[in-house]
Amino acid sequence: MIDWSKQHCGLHQAPFYAVREHMSEVHQMILDTFPDDVDKFTWDIKVHMLMPGQYPCIPNWHTDFVPRLCGLQRFDLCKPELPMYLWVSGAPLTQFKHGFVQAQQWIRFTQLDEHRGLPASDFLWRGFIRATHYLIQPPKTENWLRRHSQVYLNAETYQW
Repeated sequence: MIDWSKQHCGLHQAPFYAVREHMSEVHQMILDTFPDDVDKFTWDIKVHMLMPGQYPCIPNWHTDFVPRLCGLQRFDLCKPELPMYLWVSGAPLTQFKHGFVQAQQWIRFTQLDEHRGLPASDFLWRGFIRATHYLIQPPKTENWLRRHSQVYLNAETYQW
């Protein structure tokens, strides 16, 4: 089992060899469990240290990698025949319109599948992995390491 508290903050739009280079435990888990060809995907990995009420991702319904032109989402330019995959280490689980993901299992989805984050109910570490087909989002050529992982807060209930 991966100890997420000992990992880098993550990787952003990285090729798979960068996962091996920077997050070897995660790399091995992906090799052991990923249901597709790892080299056909761009890898986003986030490690969050969460407190109760913090969201590890966008809390409103949204889609990933929908092209934008002049600030408008262009769903007609999506490639729903190309897969994306999501994996989370545990709670809080990501919710899709058709249900929740299961922890430590890959879920296949597309640019058209709406989903949202839910708040943490405890103090915890959470690992998130998204693999996006490289024809949707090619990997960056450098600067893959995440220096931080943002969290989202409920502005109506947040207190310092």
